[in-house]
Amino acid sequence: MEIGHAAKPVREDRISKLDDAVLGHVLSFLPSKQAARAAALSSRWRDAFAGVHTVSIEEPEASVPTYDDDDRHRYSHDHGSNKDLHLPSHFGATITAAIVARHRSPAATPPLRALRVALHDYKYRDSVTVDQWISYALKQAGSALELDLRLRCLPIYCRRAHDDGGDDDTASSKYGNVVPDSSVQVHMESYFLYTVPRGLFSSSALRTLRIGPCRLSPPSAISLPSLVELLLSRVPDGEEEVRRLISACPRLADLTLESCGTVTALSFPDAPRLRRLVLRCCHNLASVIIDVSELRAFEYRGAVPDVSFLTMFGANGWFLTMPSLTSCNVDICSGEISAPEKLSRLTAFLYQFASAKHLRLRSERLCPSIGDDTVTRLPTFRNLQHLELWGHLPTDDDAADIISTTSRILRHAPNLEVLSFVFETGTRTDADKDGPLPHGRYNCKEEELLDAHRLRYNRYSVLDAPTGGARLPCLANRVREINLVHYQGGRAQRKLAKFLLCNAWVMDELWCQFAEGPLWMQTELMREMKSWVTNKNANTVFR
Repeated sequence: MEIGHAAKPVREDRISKLDDAVLGHVLSFLPSKQAARAAALSSRWRDAFAGVHTVSIEEPEASVPTYDDDDRHRYSHDHGSNKDLHLPSHFGATITAAIVARHRSPAATPPLRALRVALHDYKYRDSVTVDQWISYALKQAGSALELDLRLRCLPIYCRRAHDDGGDDDTASSKYGNVVPDSSVQVHMESYFLYTVPRGLFSSSALRTLRIGPCRLSPPSAISLPSLVELLLSRVPDGEEEVRRLISACPRLADLTLESCGTVTALSFPDAPRLRRLVLRCCHNLASVIIDVSELRAFEYRGAVPDVSFLTMFGANGWFLTMPSLTSCNVDICSGEISAPEKLSRLTAFLYQFASAKHLRLRSERLCPSIGDDTVTRLPTFRNLQHLELWGHLPTDDDAADIISTTSRILRHAPNLEVLSFVFETGTRTDADKDGPLPHGRYNCKEEELLDAHRLRYNRYSVLDAPTGGARLPCLANRVREINLVHYQGGRAQRKLAKFLLCNAWVMDELWCQFAEGPLWMQTELMREMKSWVTNKNANTVFR
């Protein structure tokens, strides 16, 4: 009797058996374009997008035009006679289609939880369409709504200190190298700003609002009882309007201000206790008074602030440090910090974050020379567990200085467990100094940019034996993880890496990401670093 082959069991499609509400919930965690592609799987998925509660779409960035394209379209971009400026953009039609697709199924459409739209090239003809999106989101919202409208793709450019001689404060205003943020105004004048509809300021469901660049123009009566997170990017409204908006949010816990040049002072005497405060490139902001009783995260990007920049209070009175702080990010973008007066101000600023568990310090030069005298003496970061240091080393002659400064910092972090270095090339400074050029081109030739990211290695360069590590208890007894990001292999970086790895006795993980370069050079640098690791059982990862 002939025995036939056993039939292969058919795999059961359990996902397609889920009801529409569950499928819509799953698809809500994907970008809307990817979620819409699920309709092509089978007829079962045809109406699955109707059950999503989140619409999230980002406009793809336009390709950088060539110089020939510039000449051909210089006078036709948005001004051509054959283009109707009142027609909605193609991307706007895509978002509208995604919104309409939620109502394709006869079943009940779920309440909208989030609308996230990133327009890289907003034009004034899009204003009516954006109004319709906001109106739809407010009407279809459930008990909680997240509204994220990024209406222009513009990087945040800082005012640098190069134009007035670096550390020379003669041209500065109240603190540091603060000057009127005219770069933001130039960008705003290049297109018509969107004005937020007034109905947005009386939504009881709005829980998260991230918006900008735009004009707020809030009404006299503002009621946002459920708003927890607020991000304002490049709003030109007066300081009083911004302050009224913040004060009208009794549950506000997360506040971010980006390039808000009109804001000179922030005070929250009657506002709720923030848990997160982010201040990025608000260069005219000179005074912040805040309740820090529950503040967990703080981020600052700008010039070195004055000693009186931050005033902290709580239920028990005035504070010198933030008692509940977990994470702190300080990004000094006002040029290289070398003048004693600036170093003193920076040290005083860091004293207010002495209780942080995670500290990221970023400056043009990696590890500015702080802590080398009584004026710039560092605080003791007793709770600090993770330290990130960002910046670049201008020359290989700075190896001794970087090791000395790193040692001083580690000496004041007795309980440190994770140490990370991010080696930058300095191209960020050159690009940010003068702001963006047309079509995204910067004052940096392509070959210079590539050269700045290449590996450098000299096998005949002999490094001195590292010294001083025995006097750093945290490095010898506590640090278990060291991360080196964008390691380029210059002499200064190699000396620093050798100093750290030879003295990290209990380190059990090394993670190193190399810059662009040939494989043989990466191999040599990898072998060299492995020979420096004291704990031979440590896990080493190279990329």
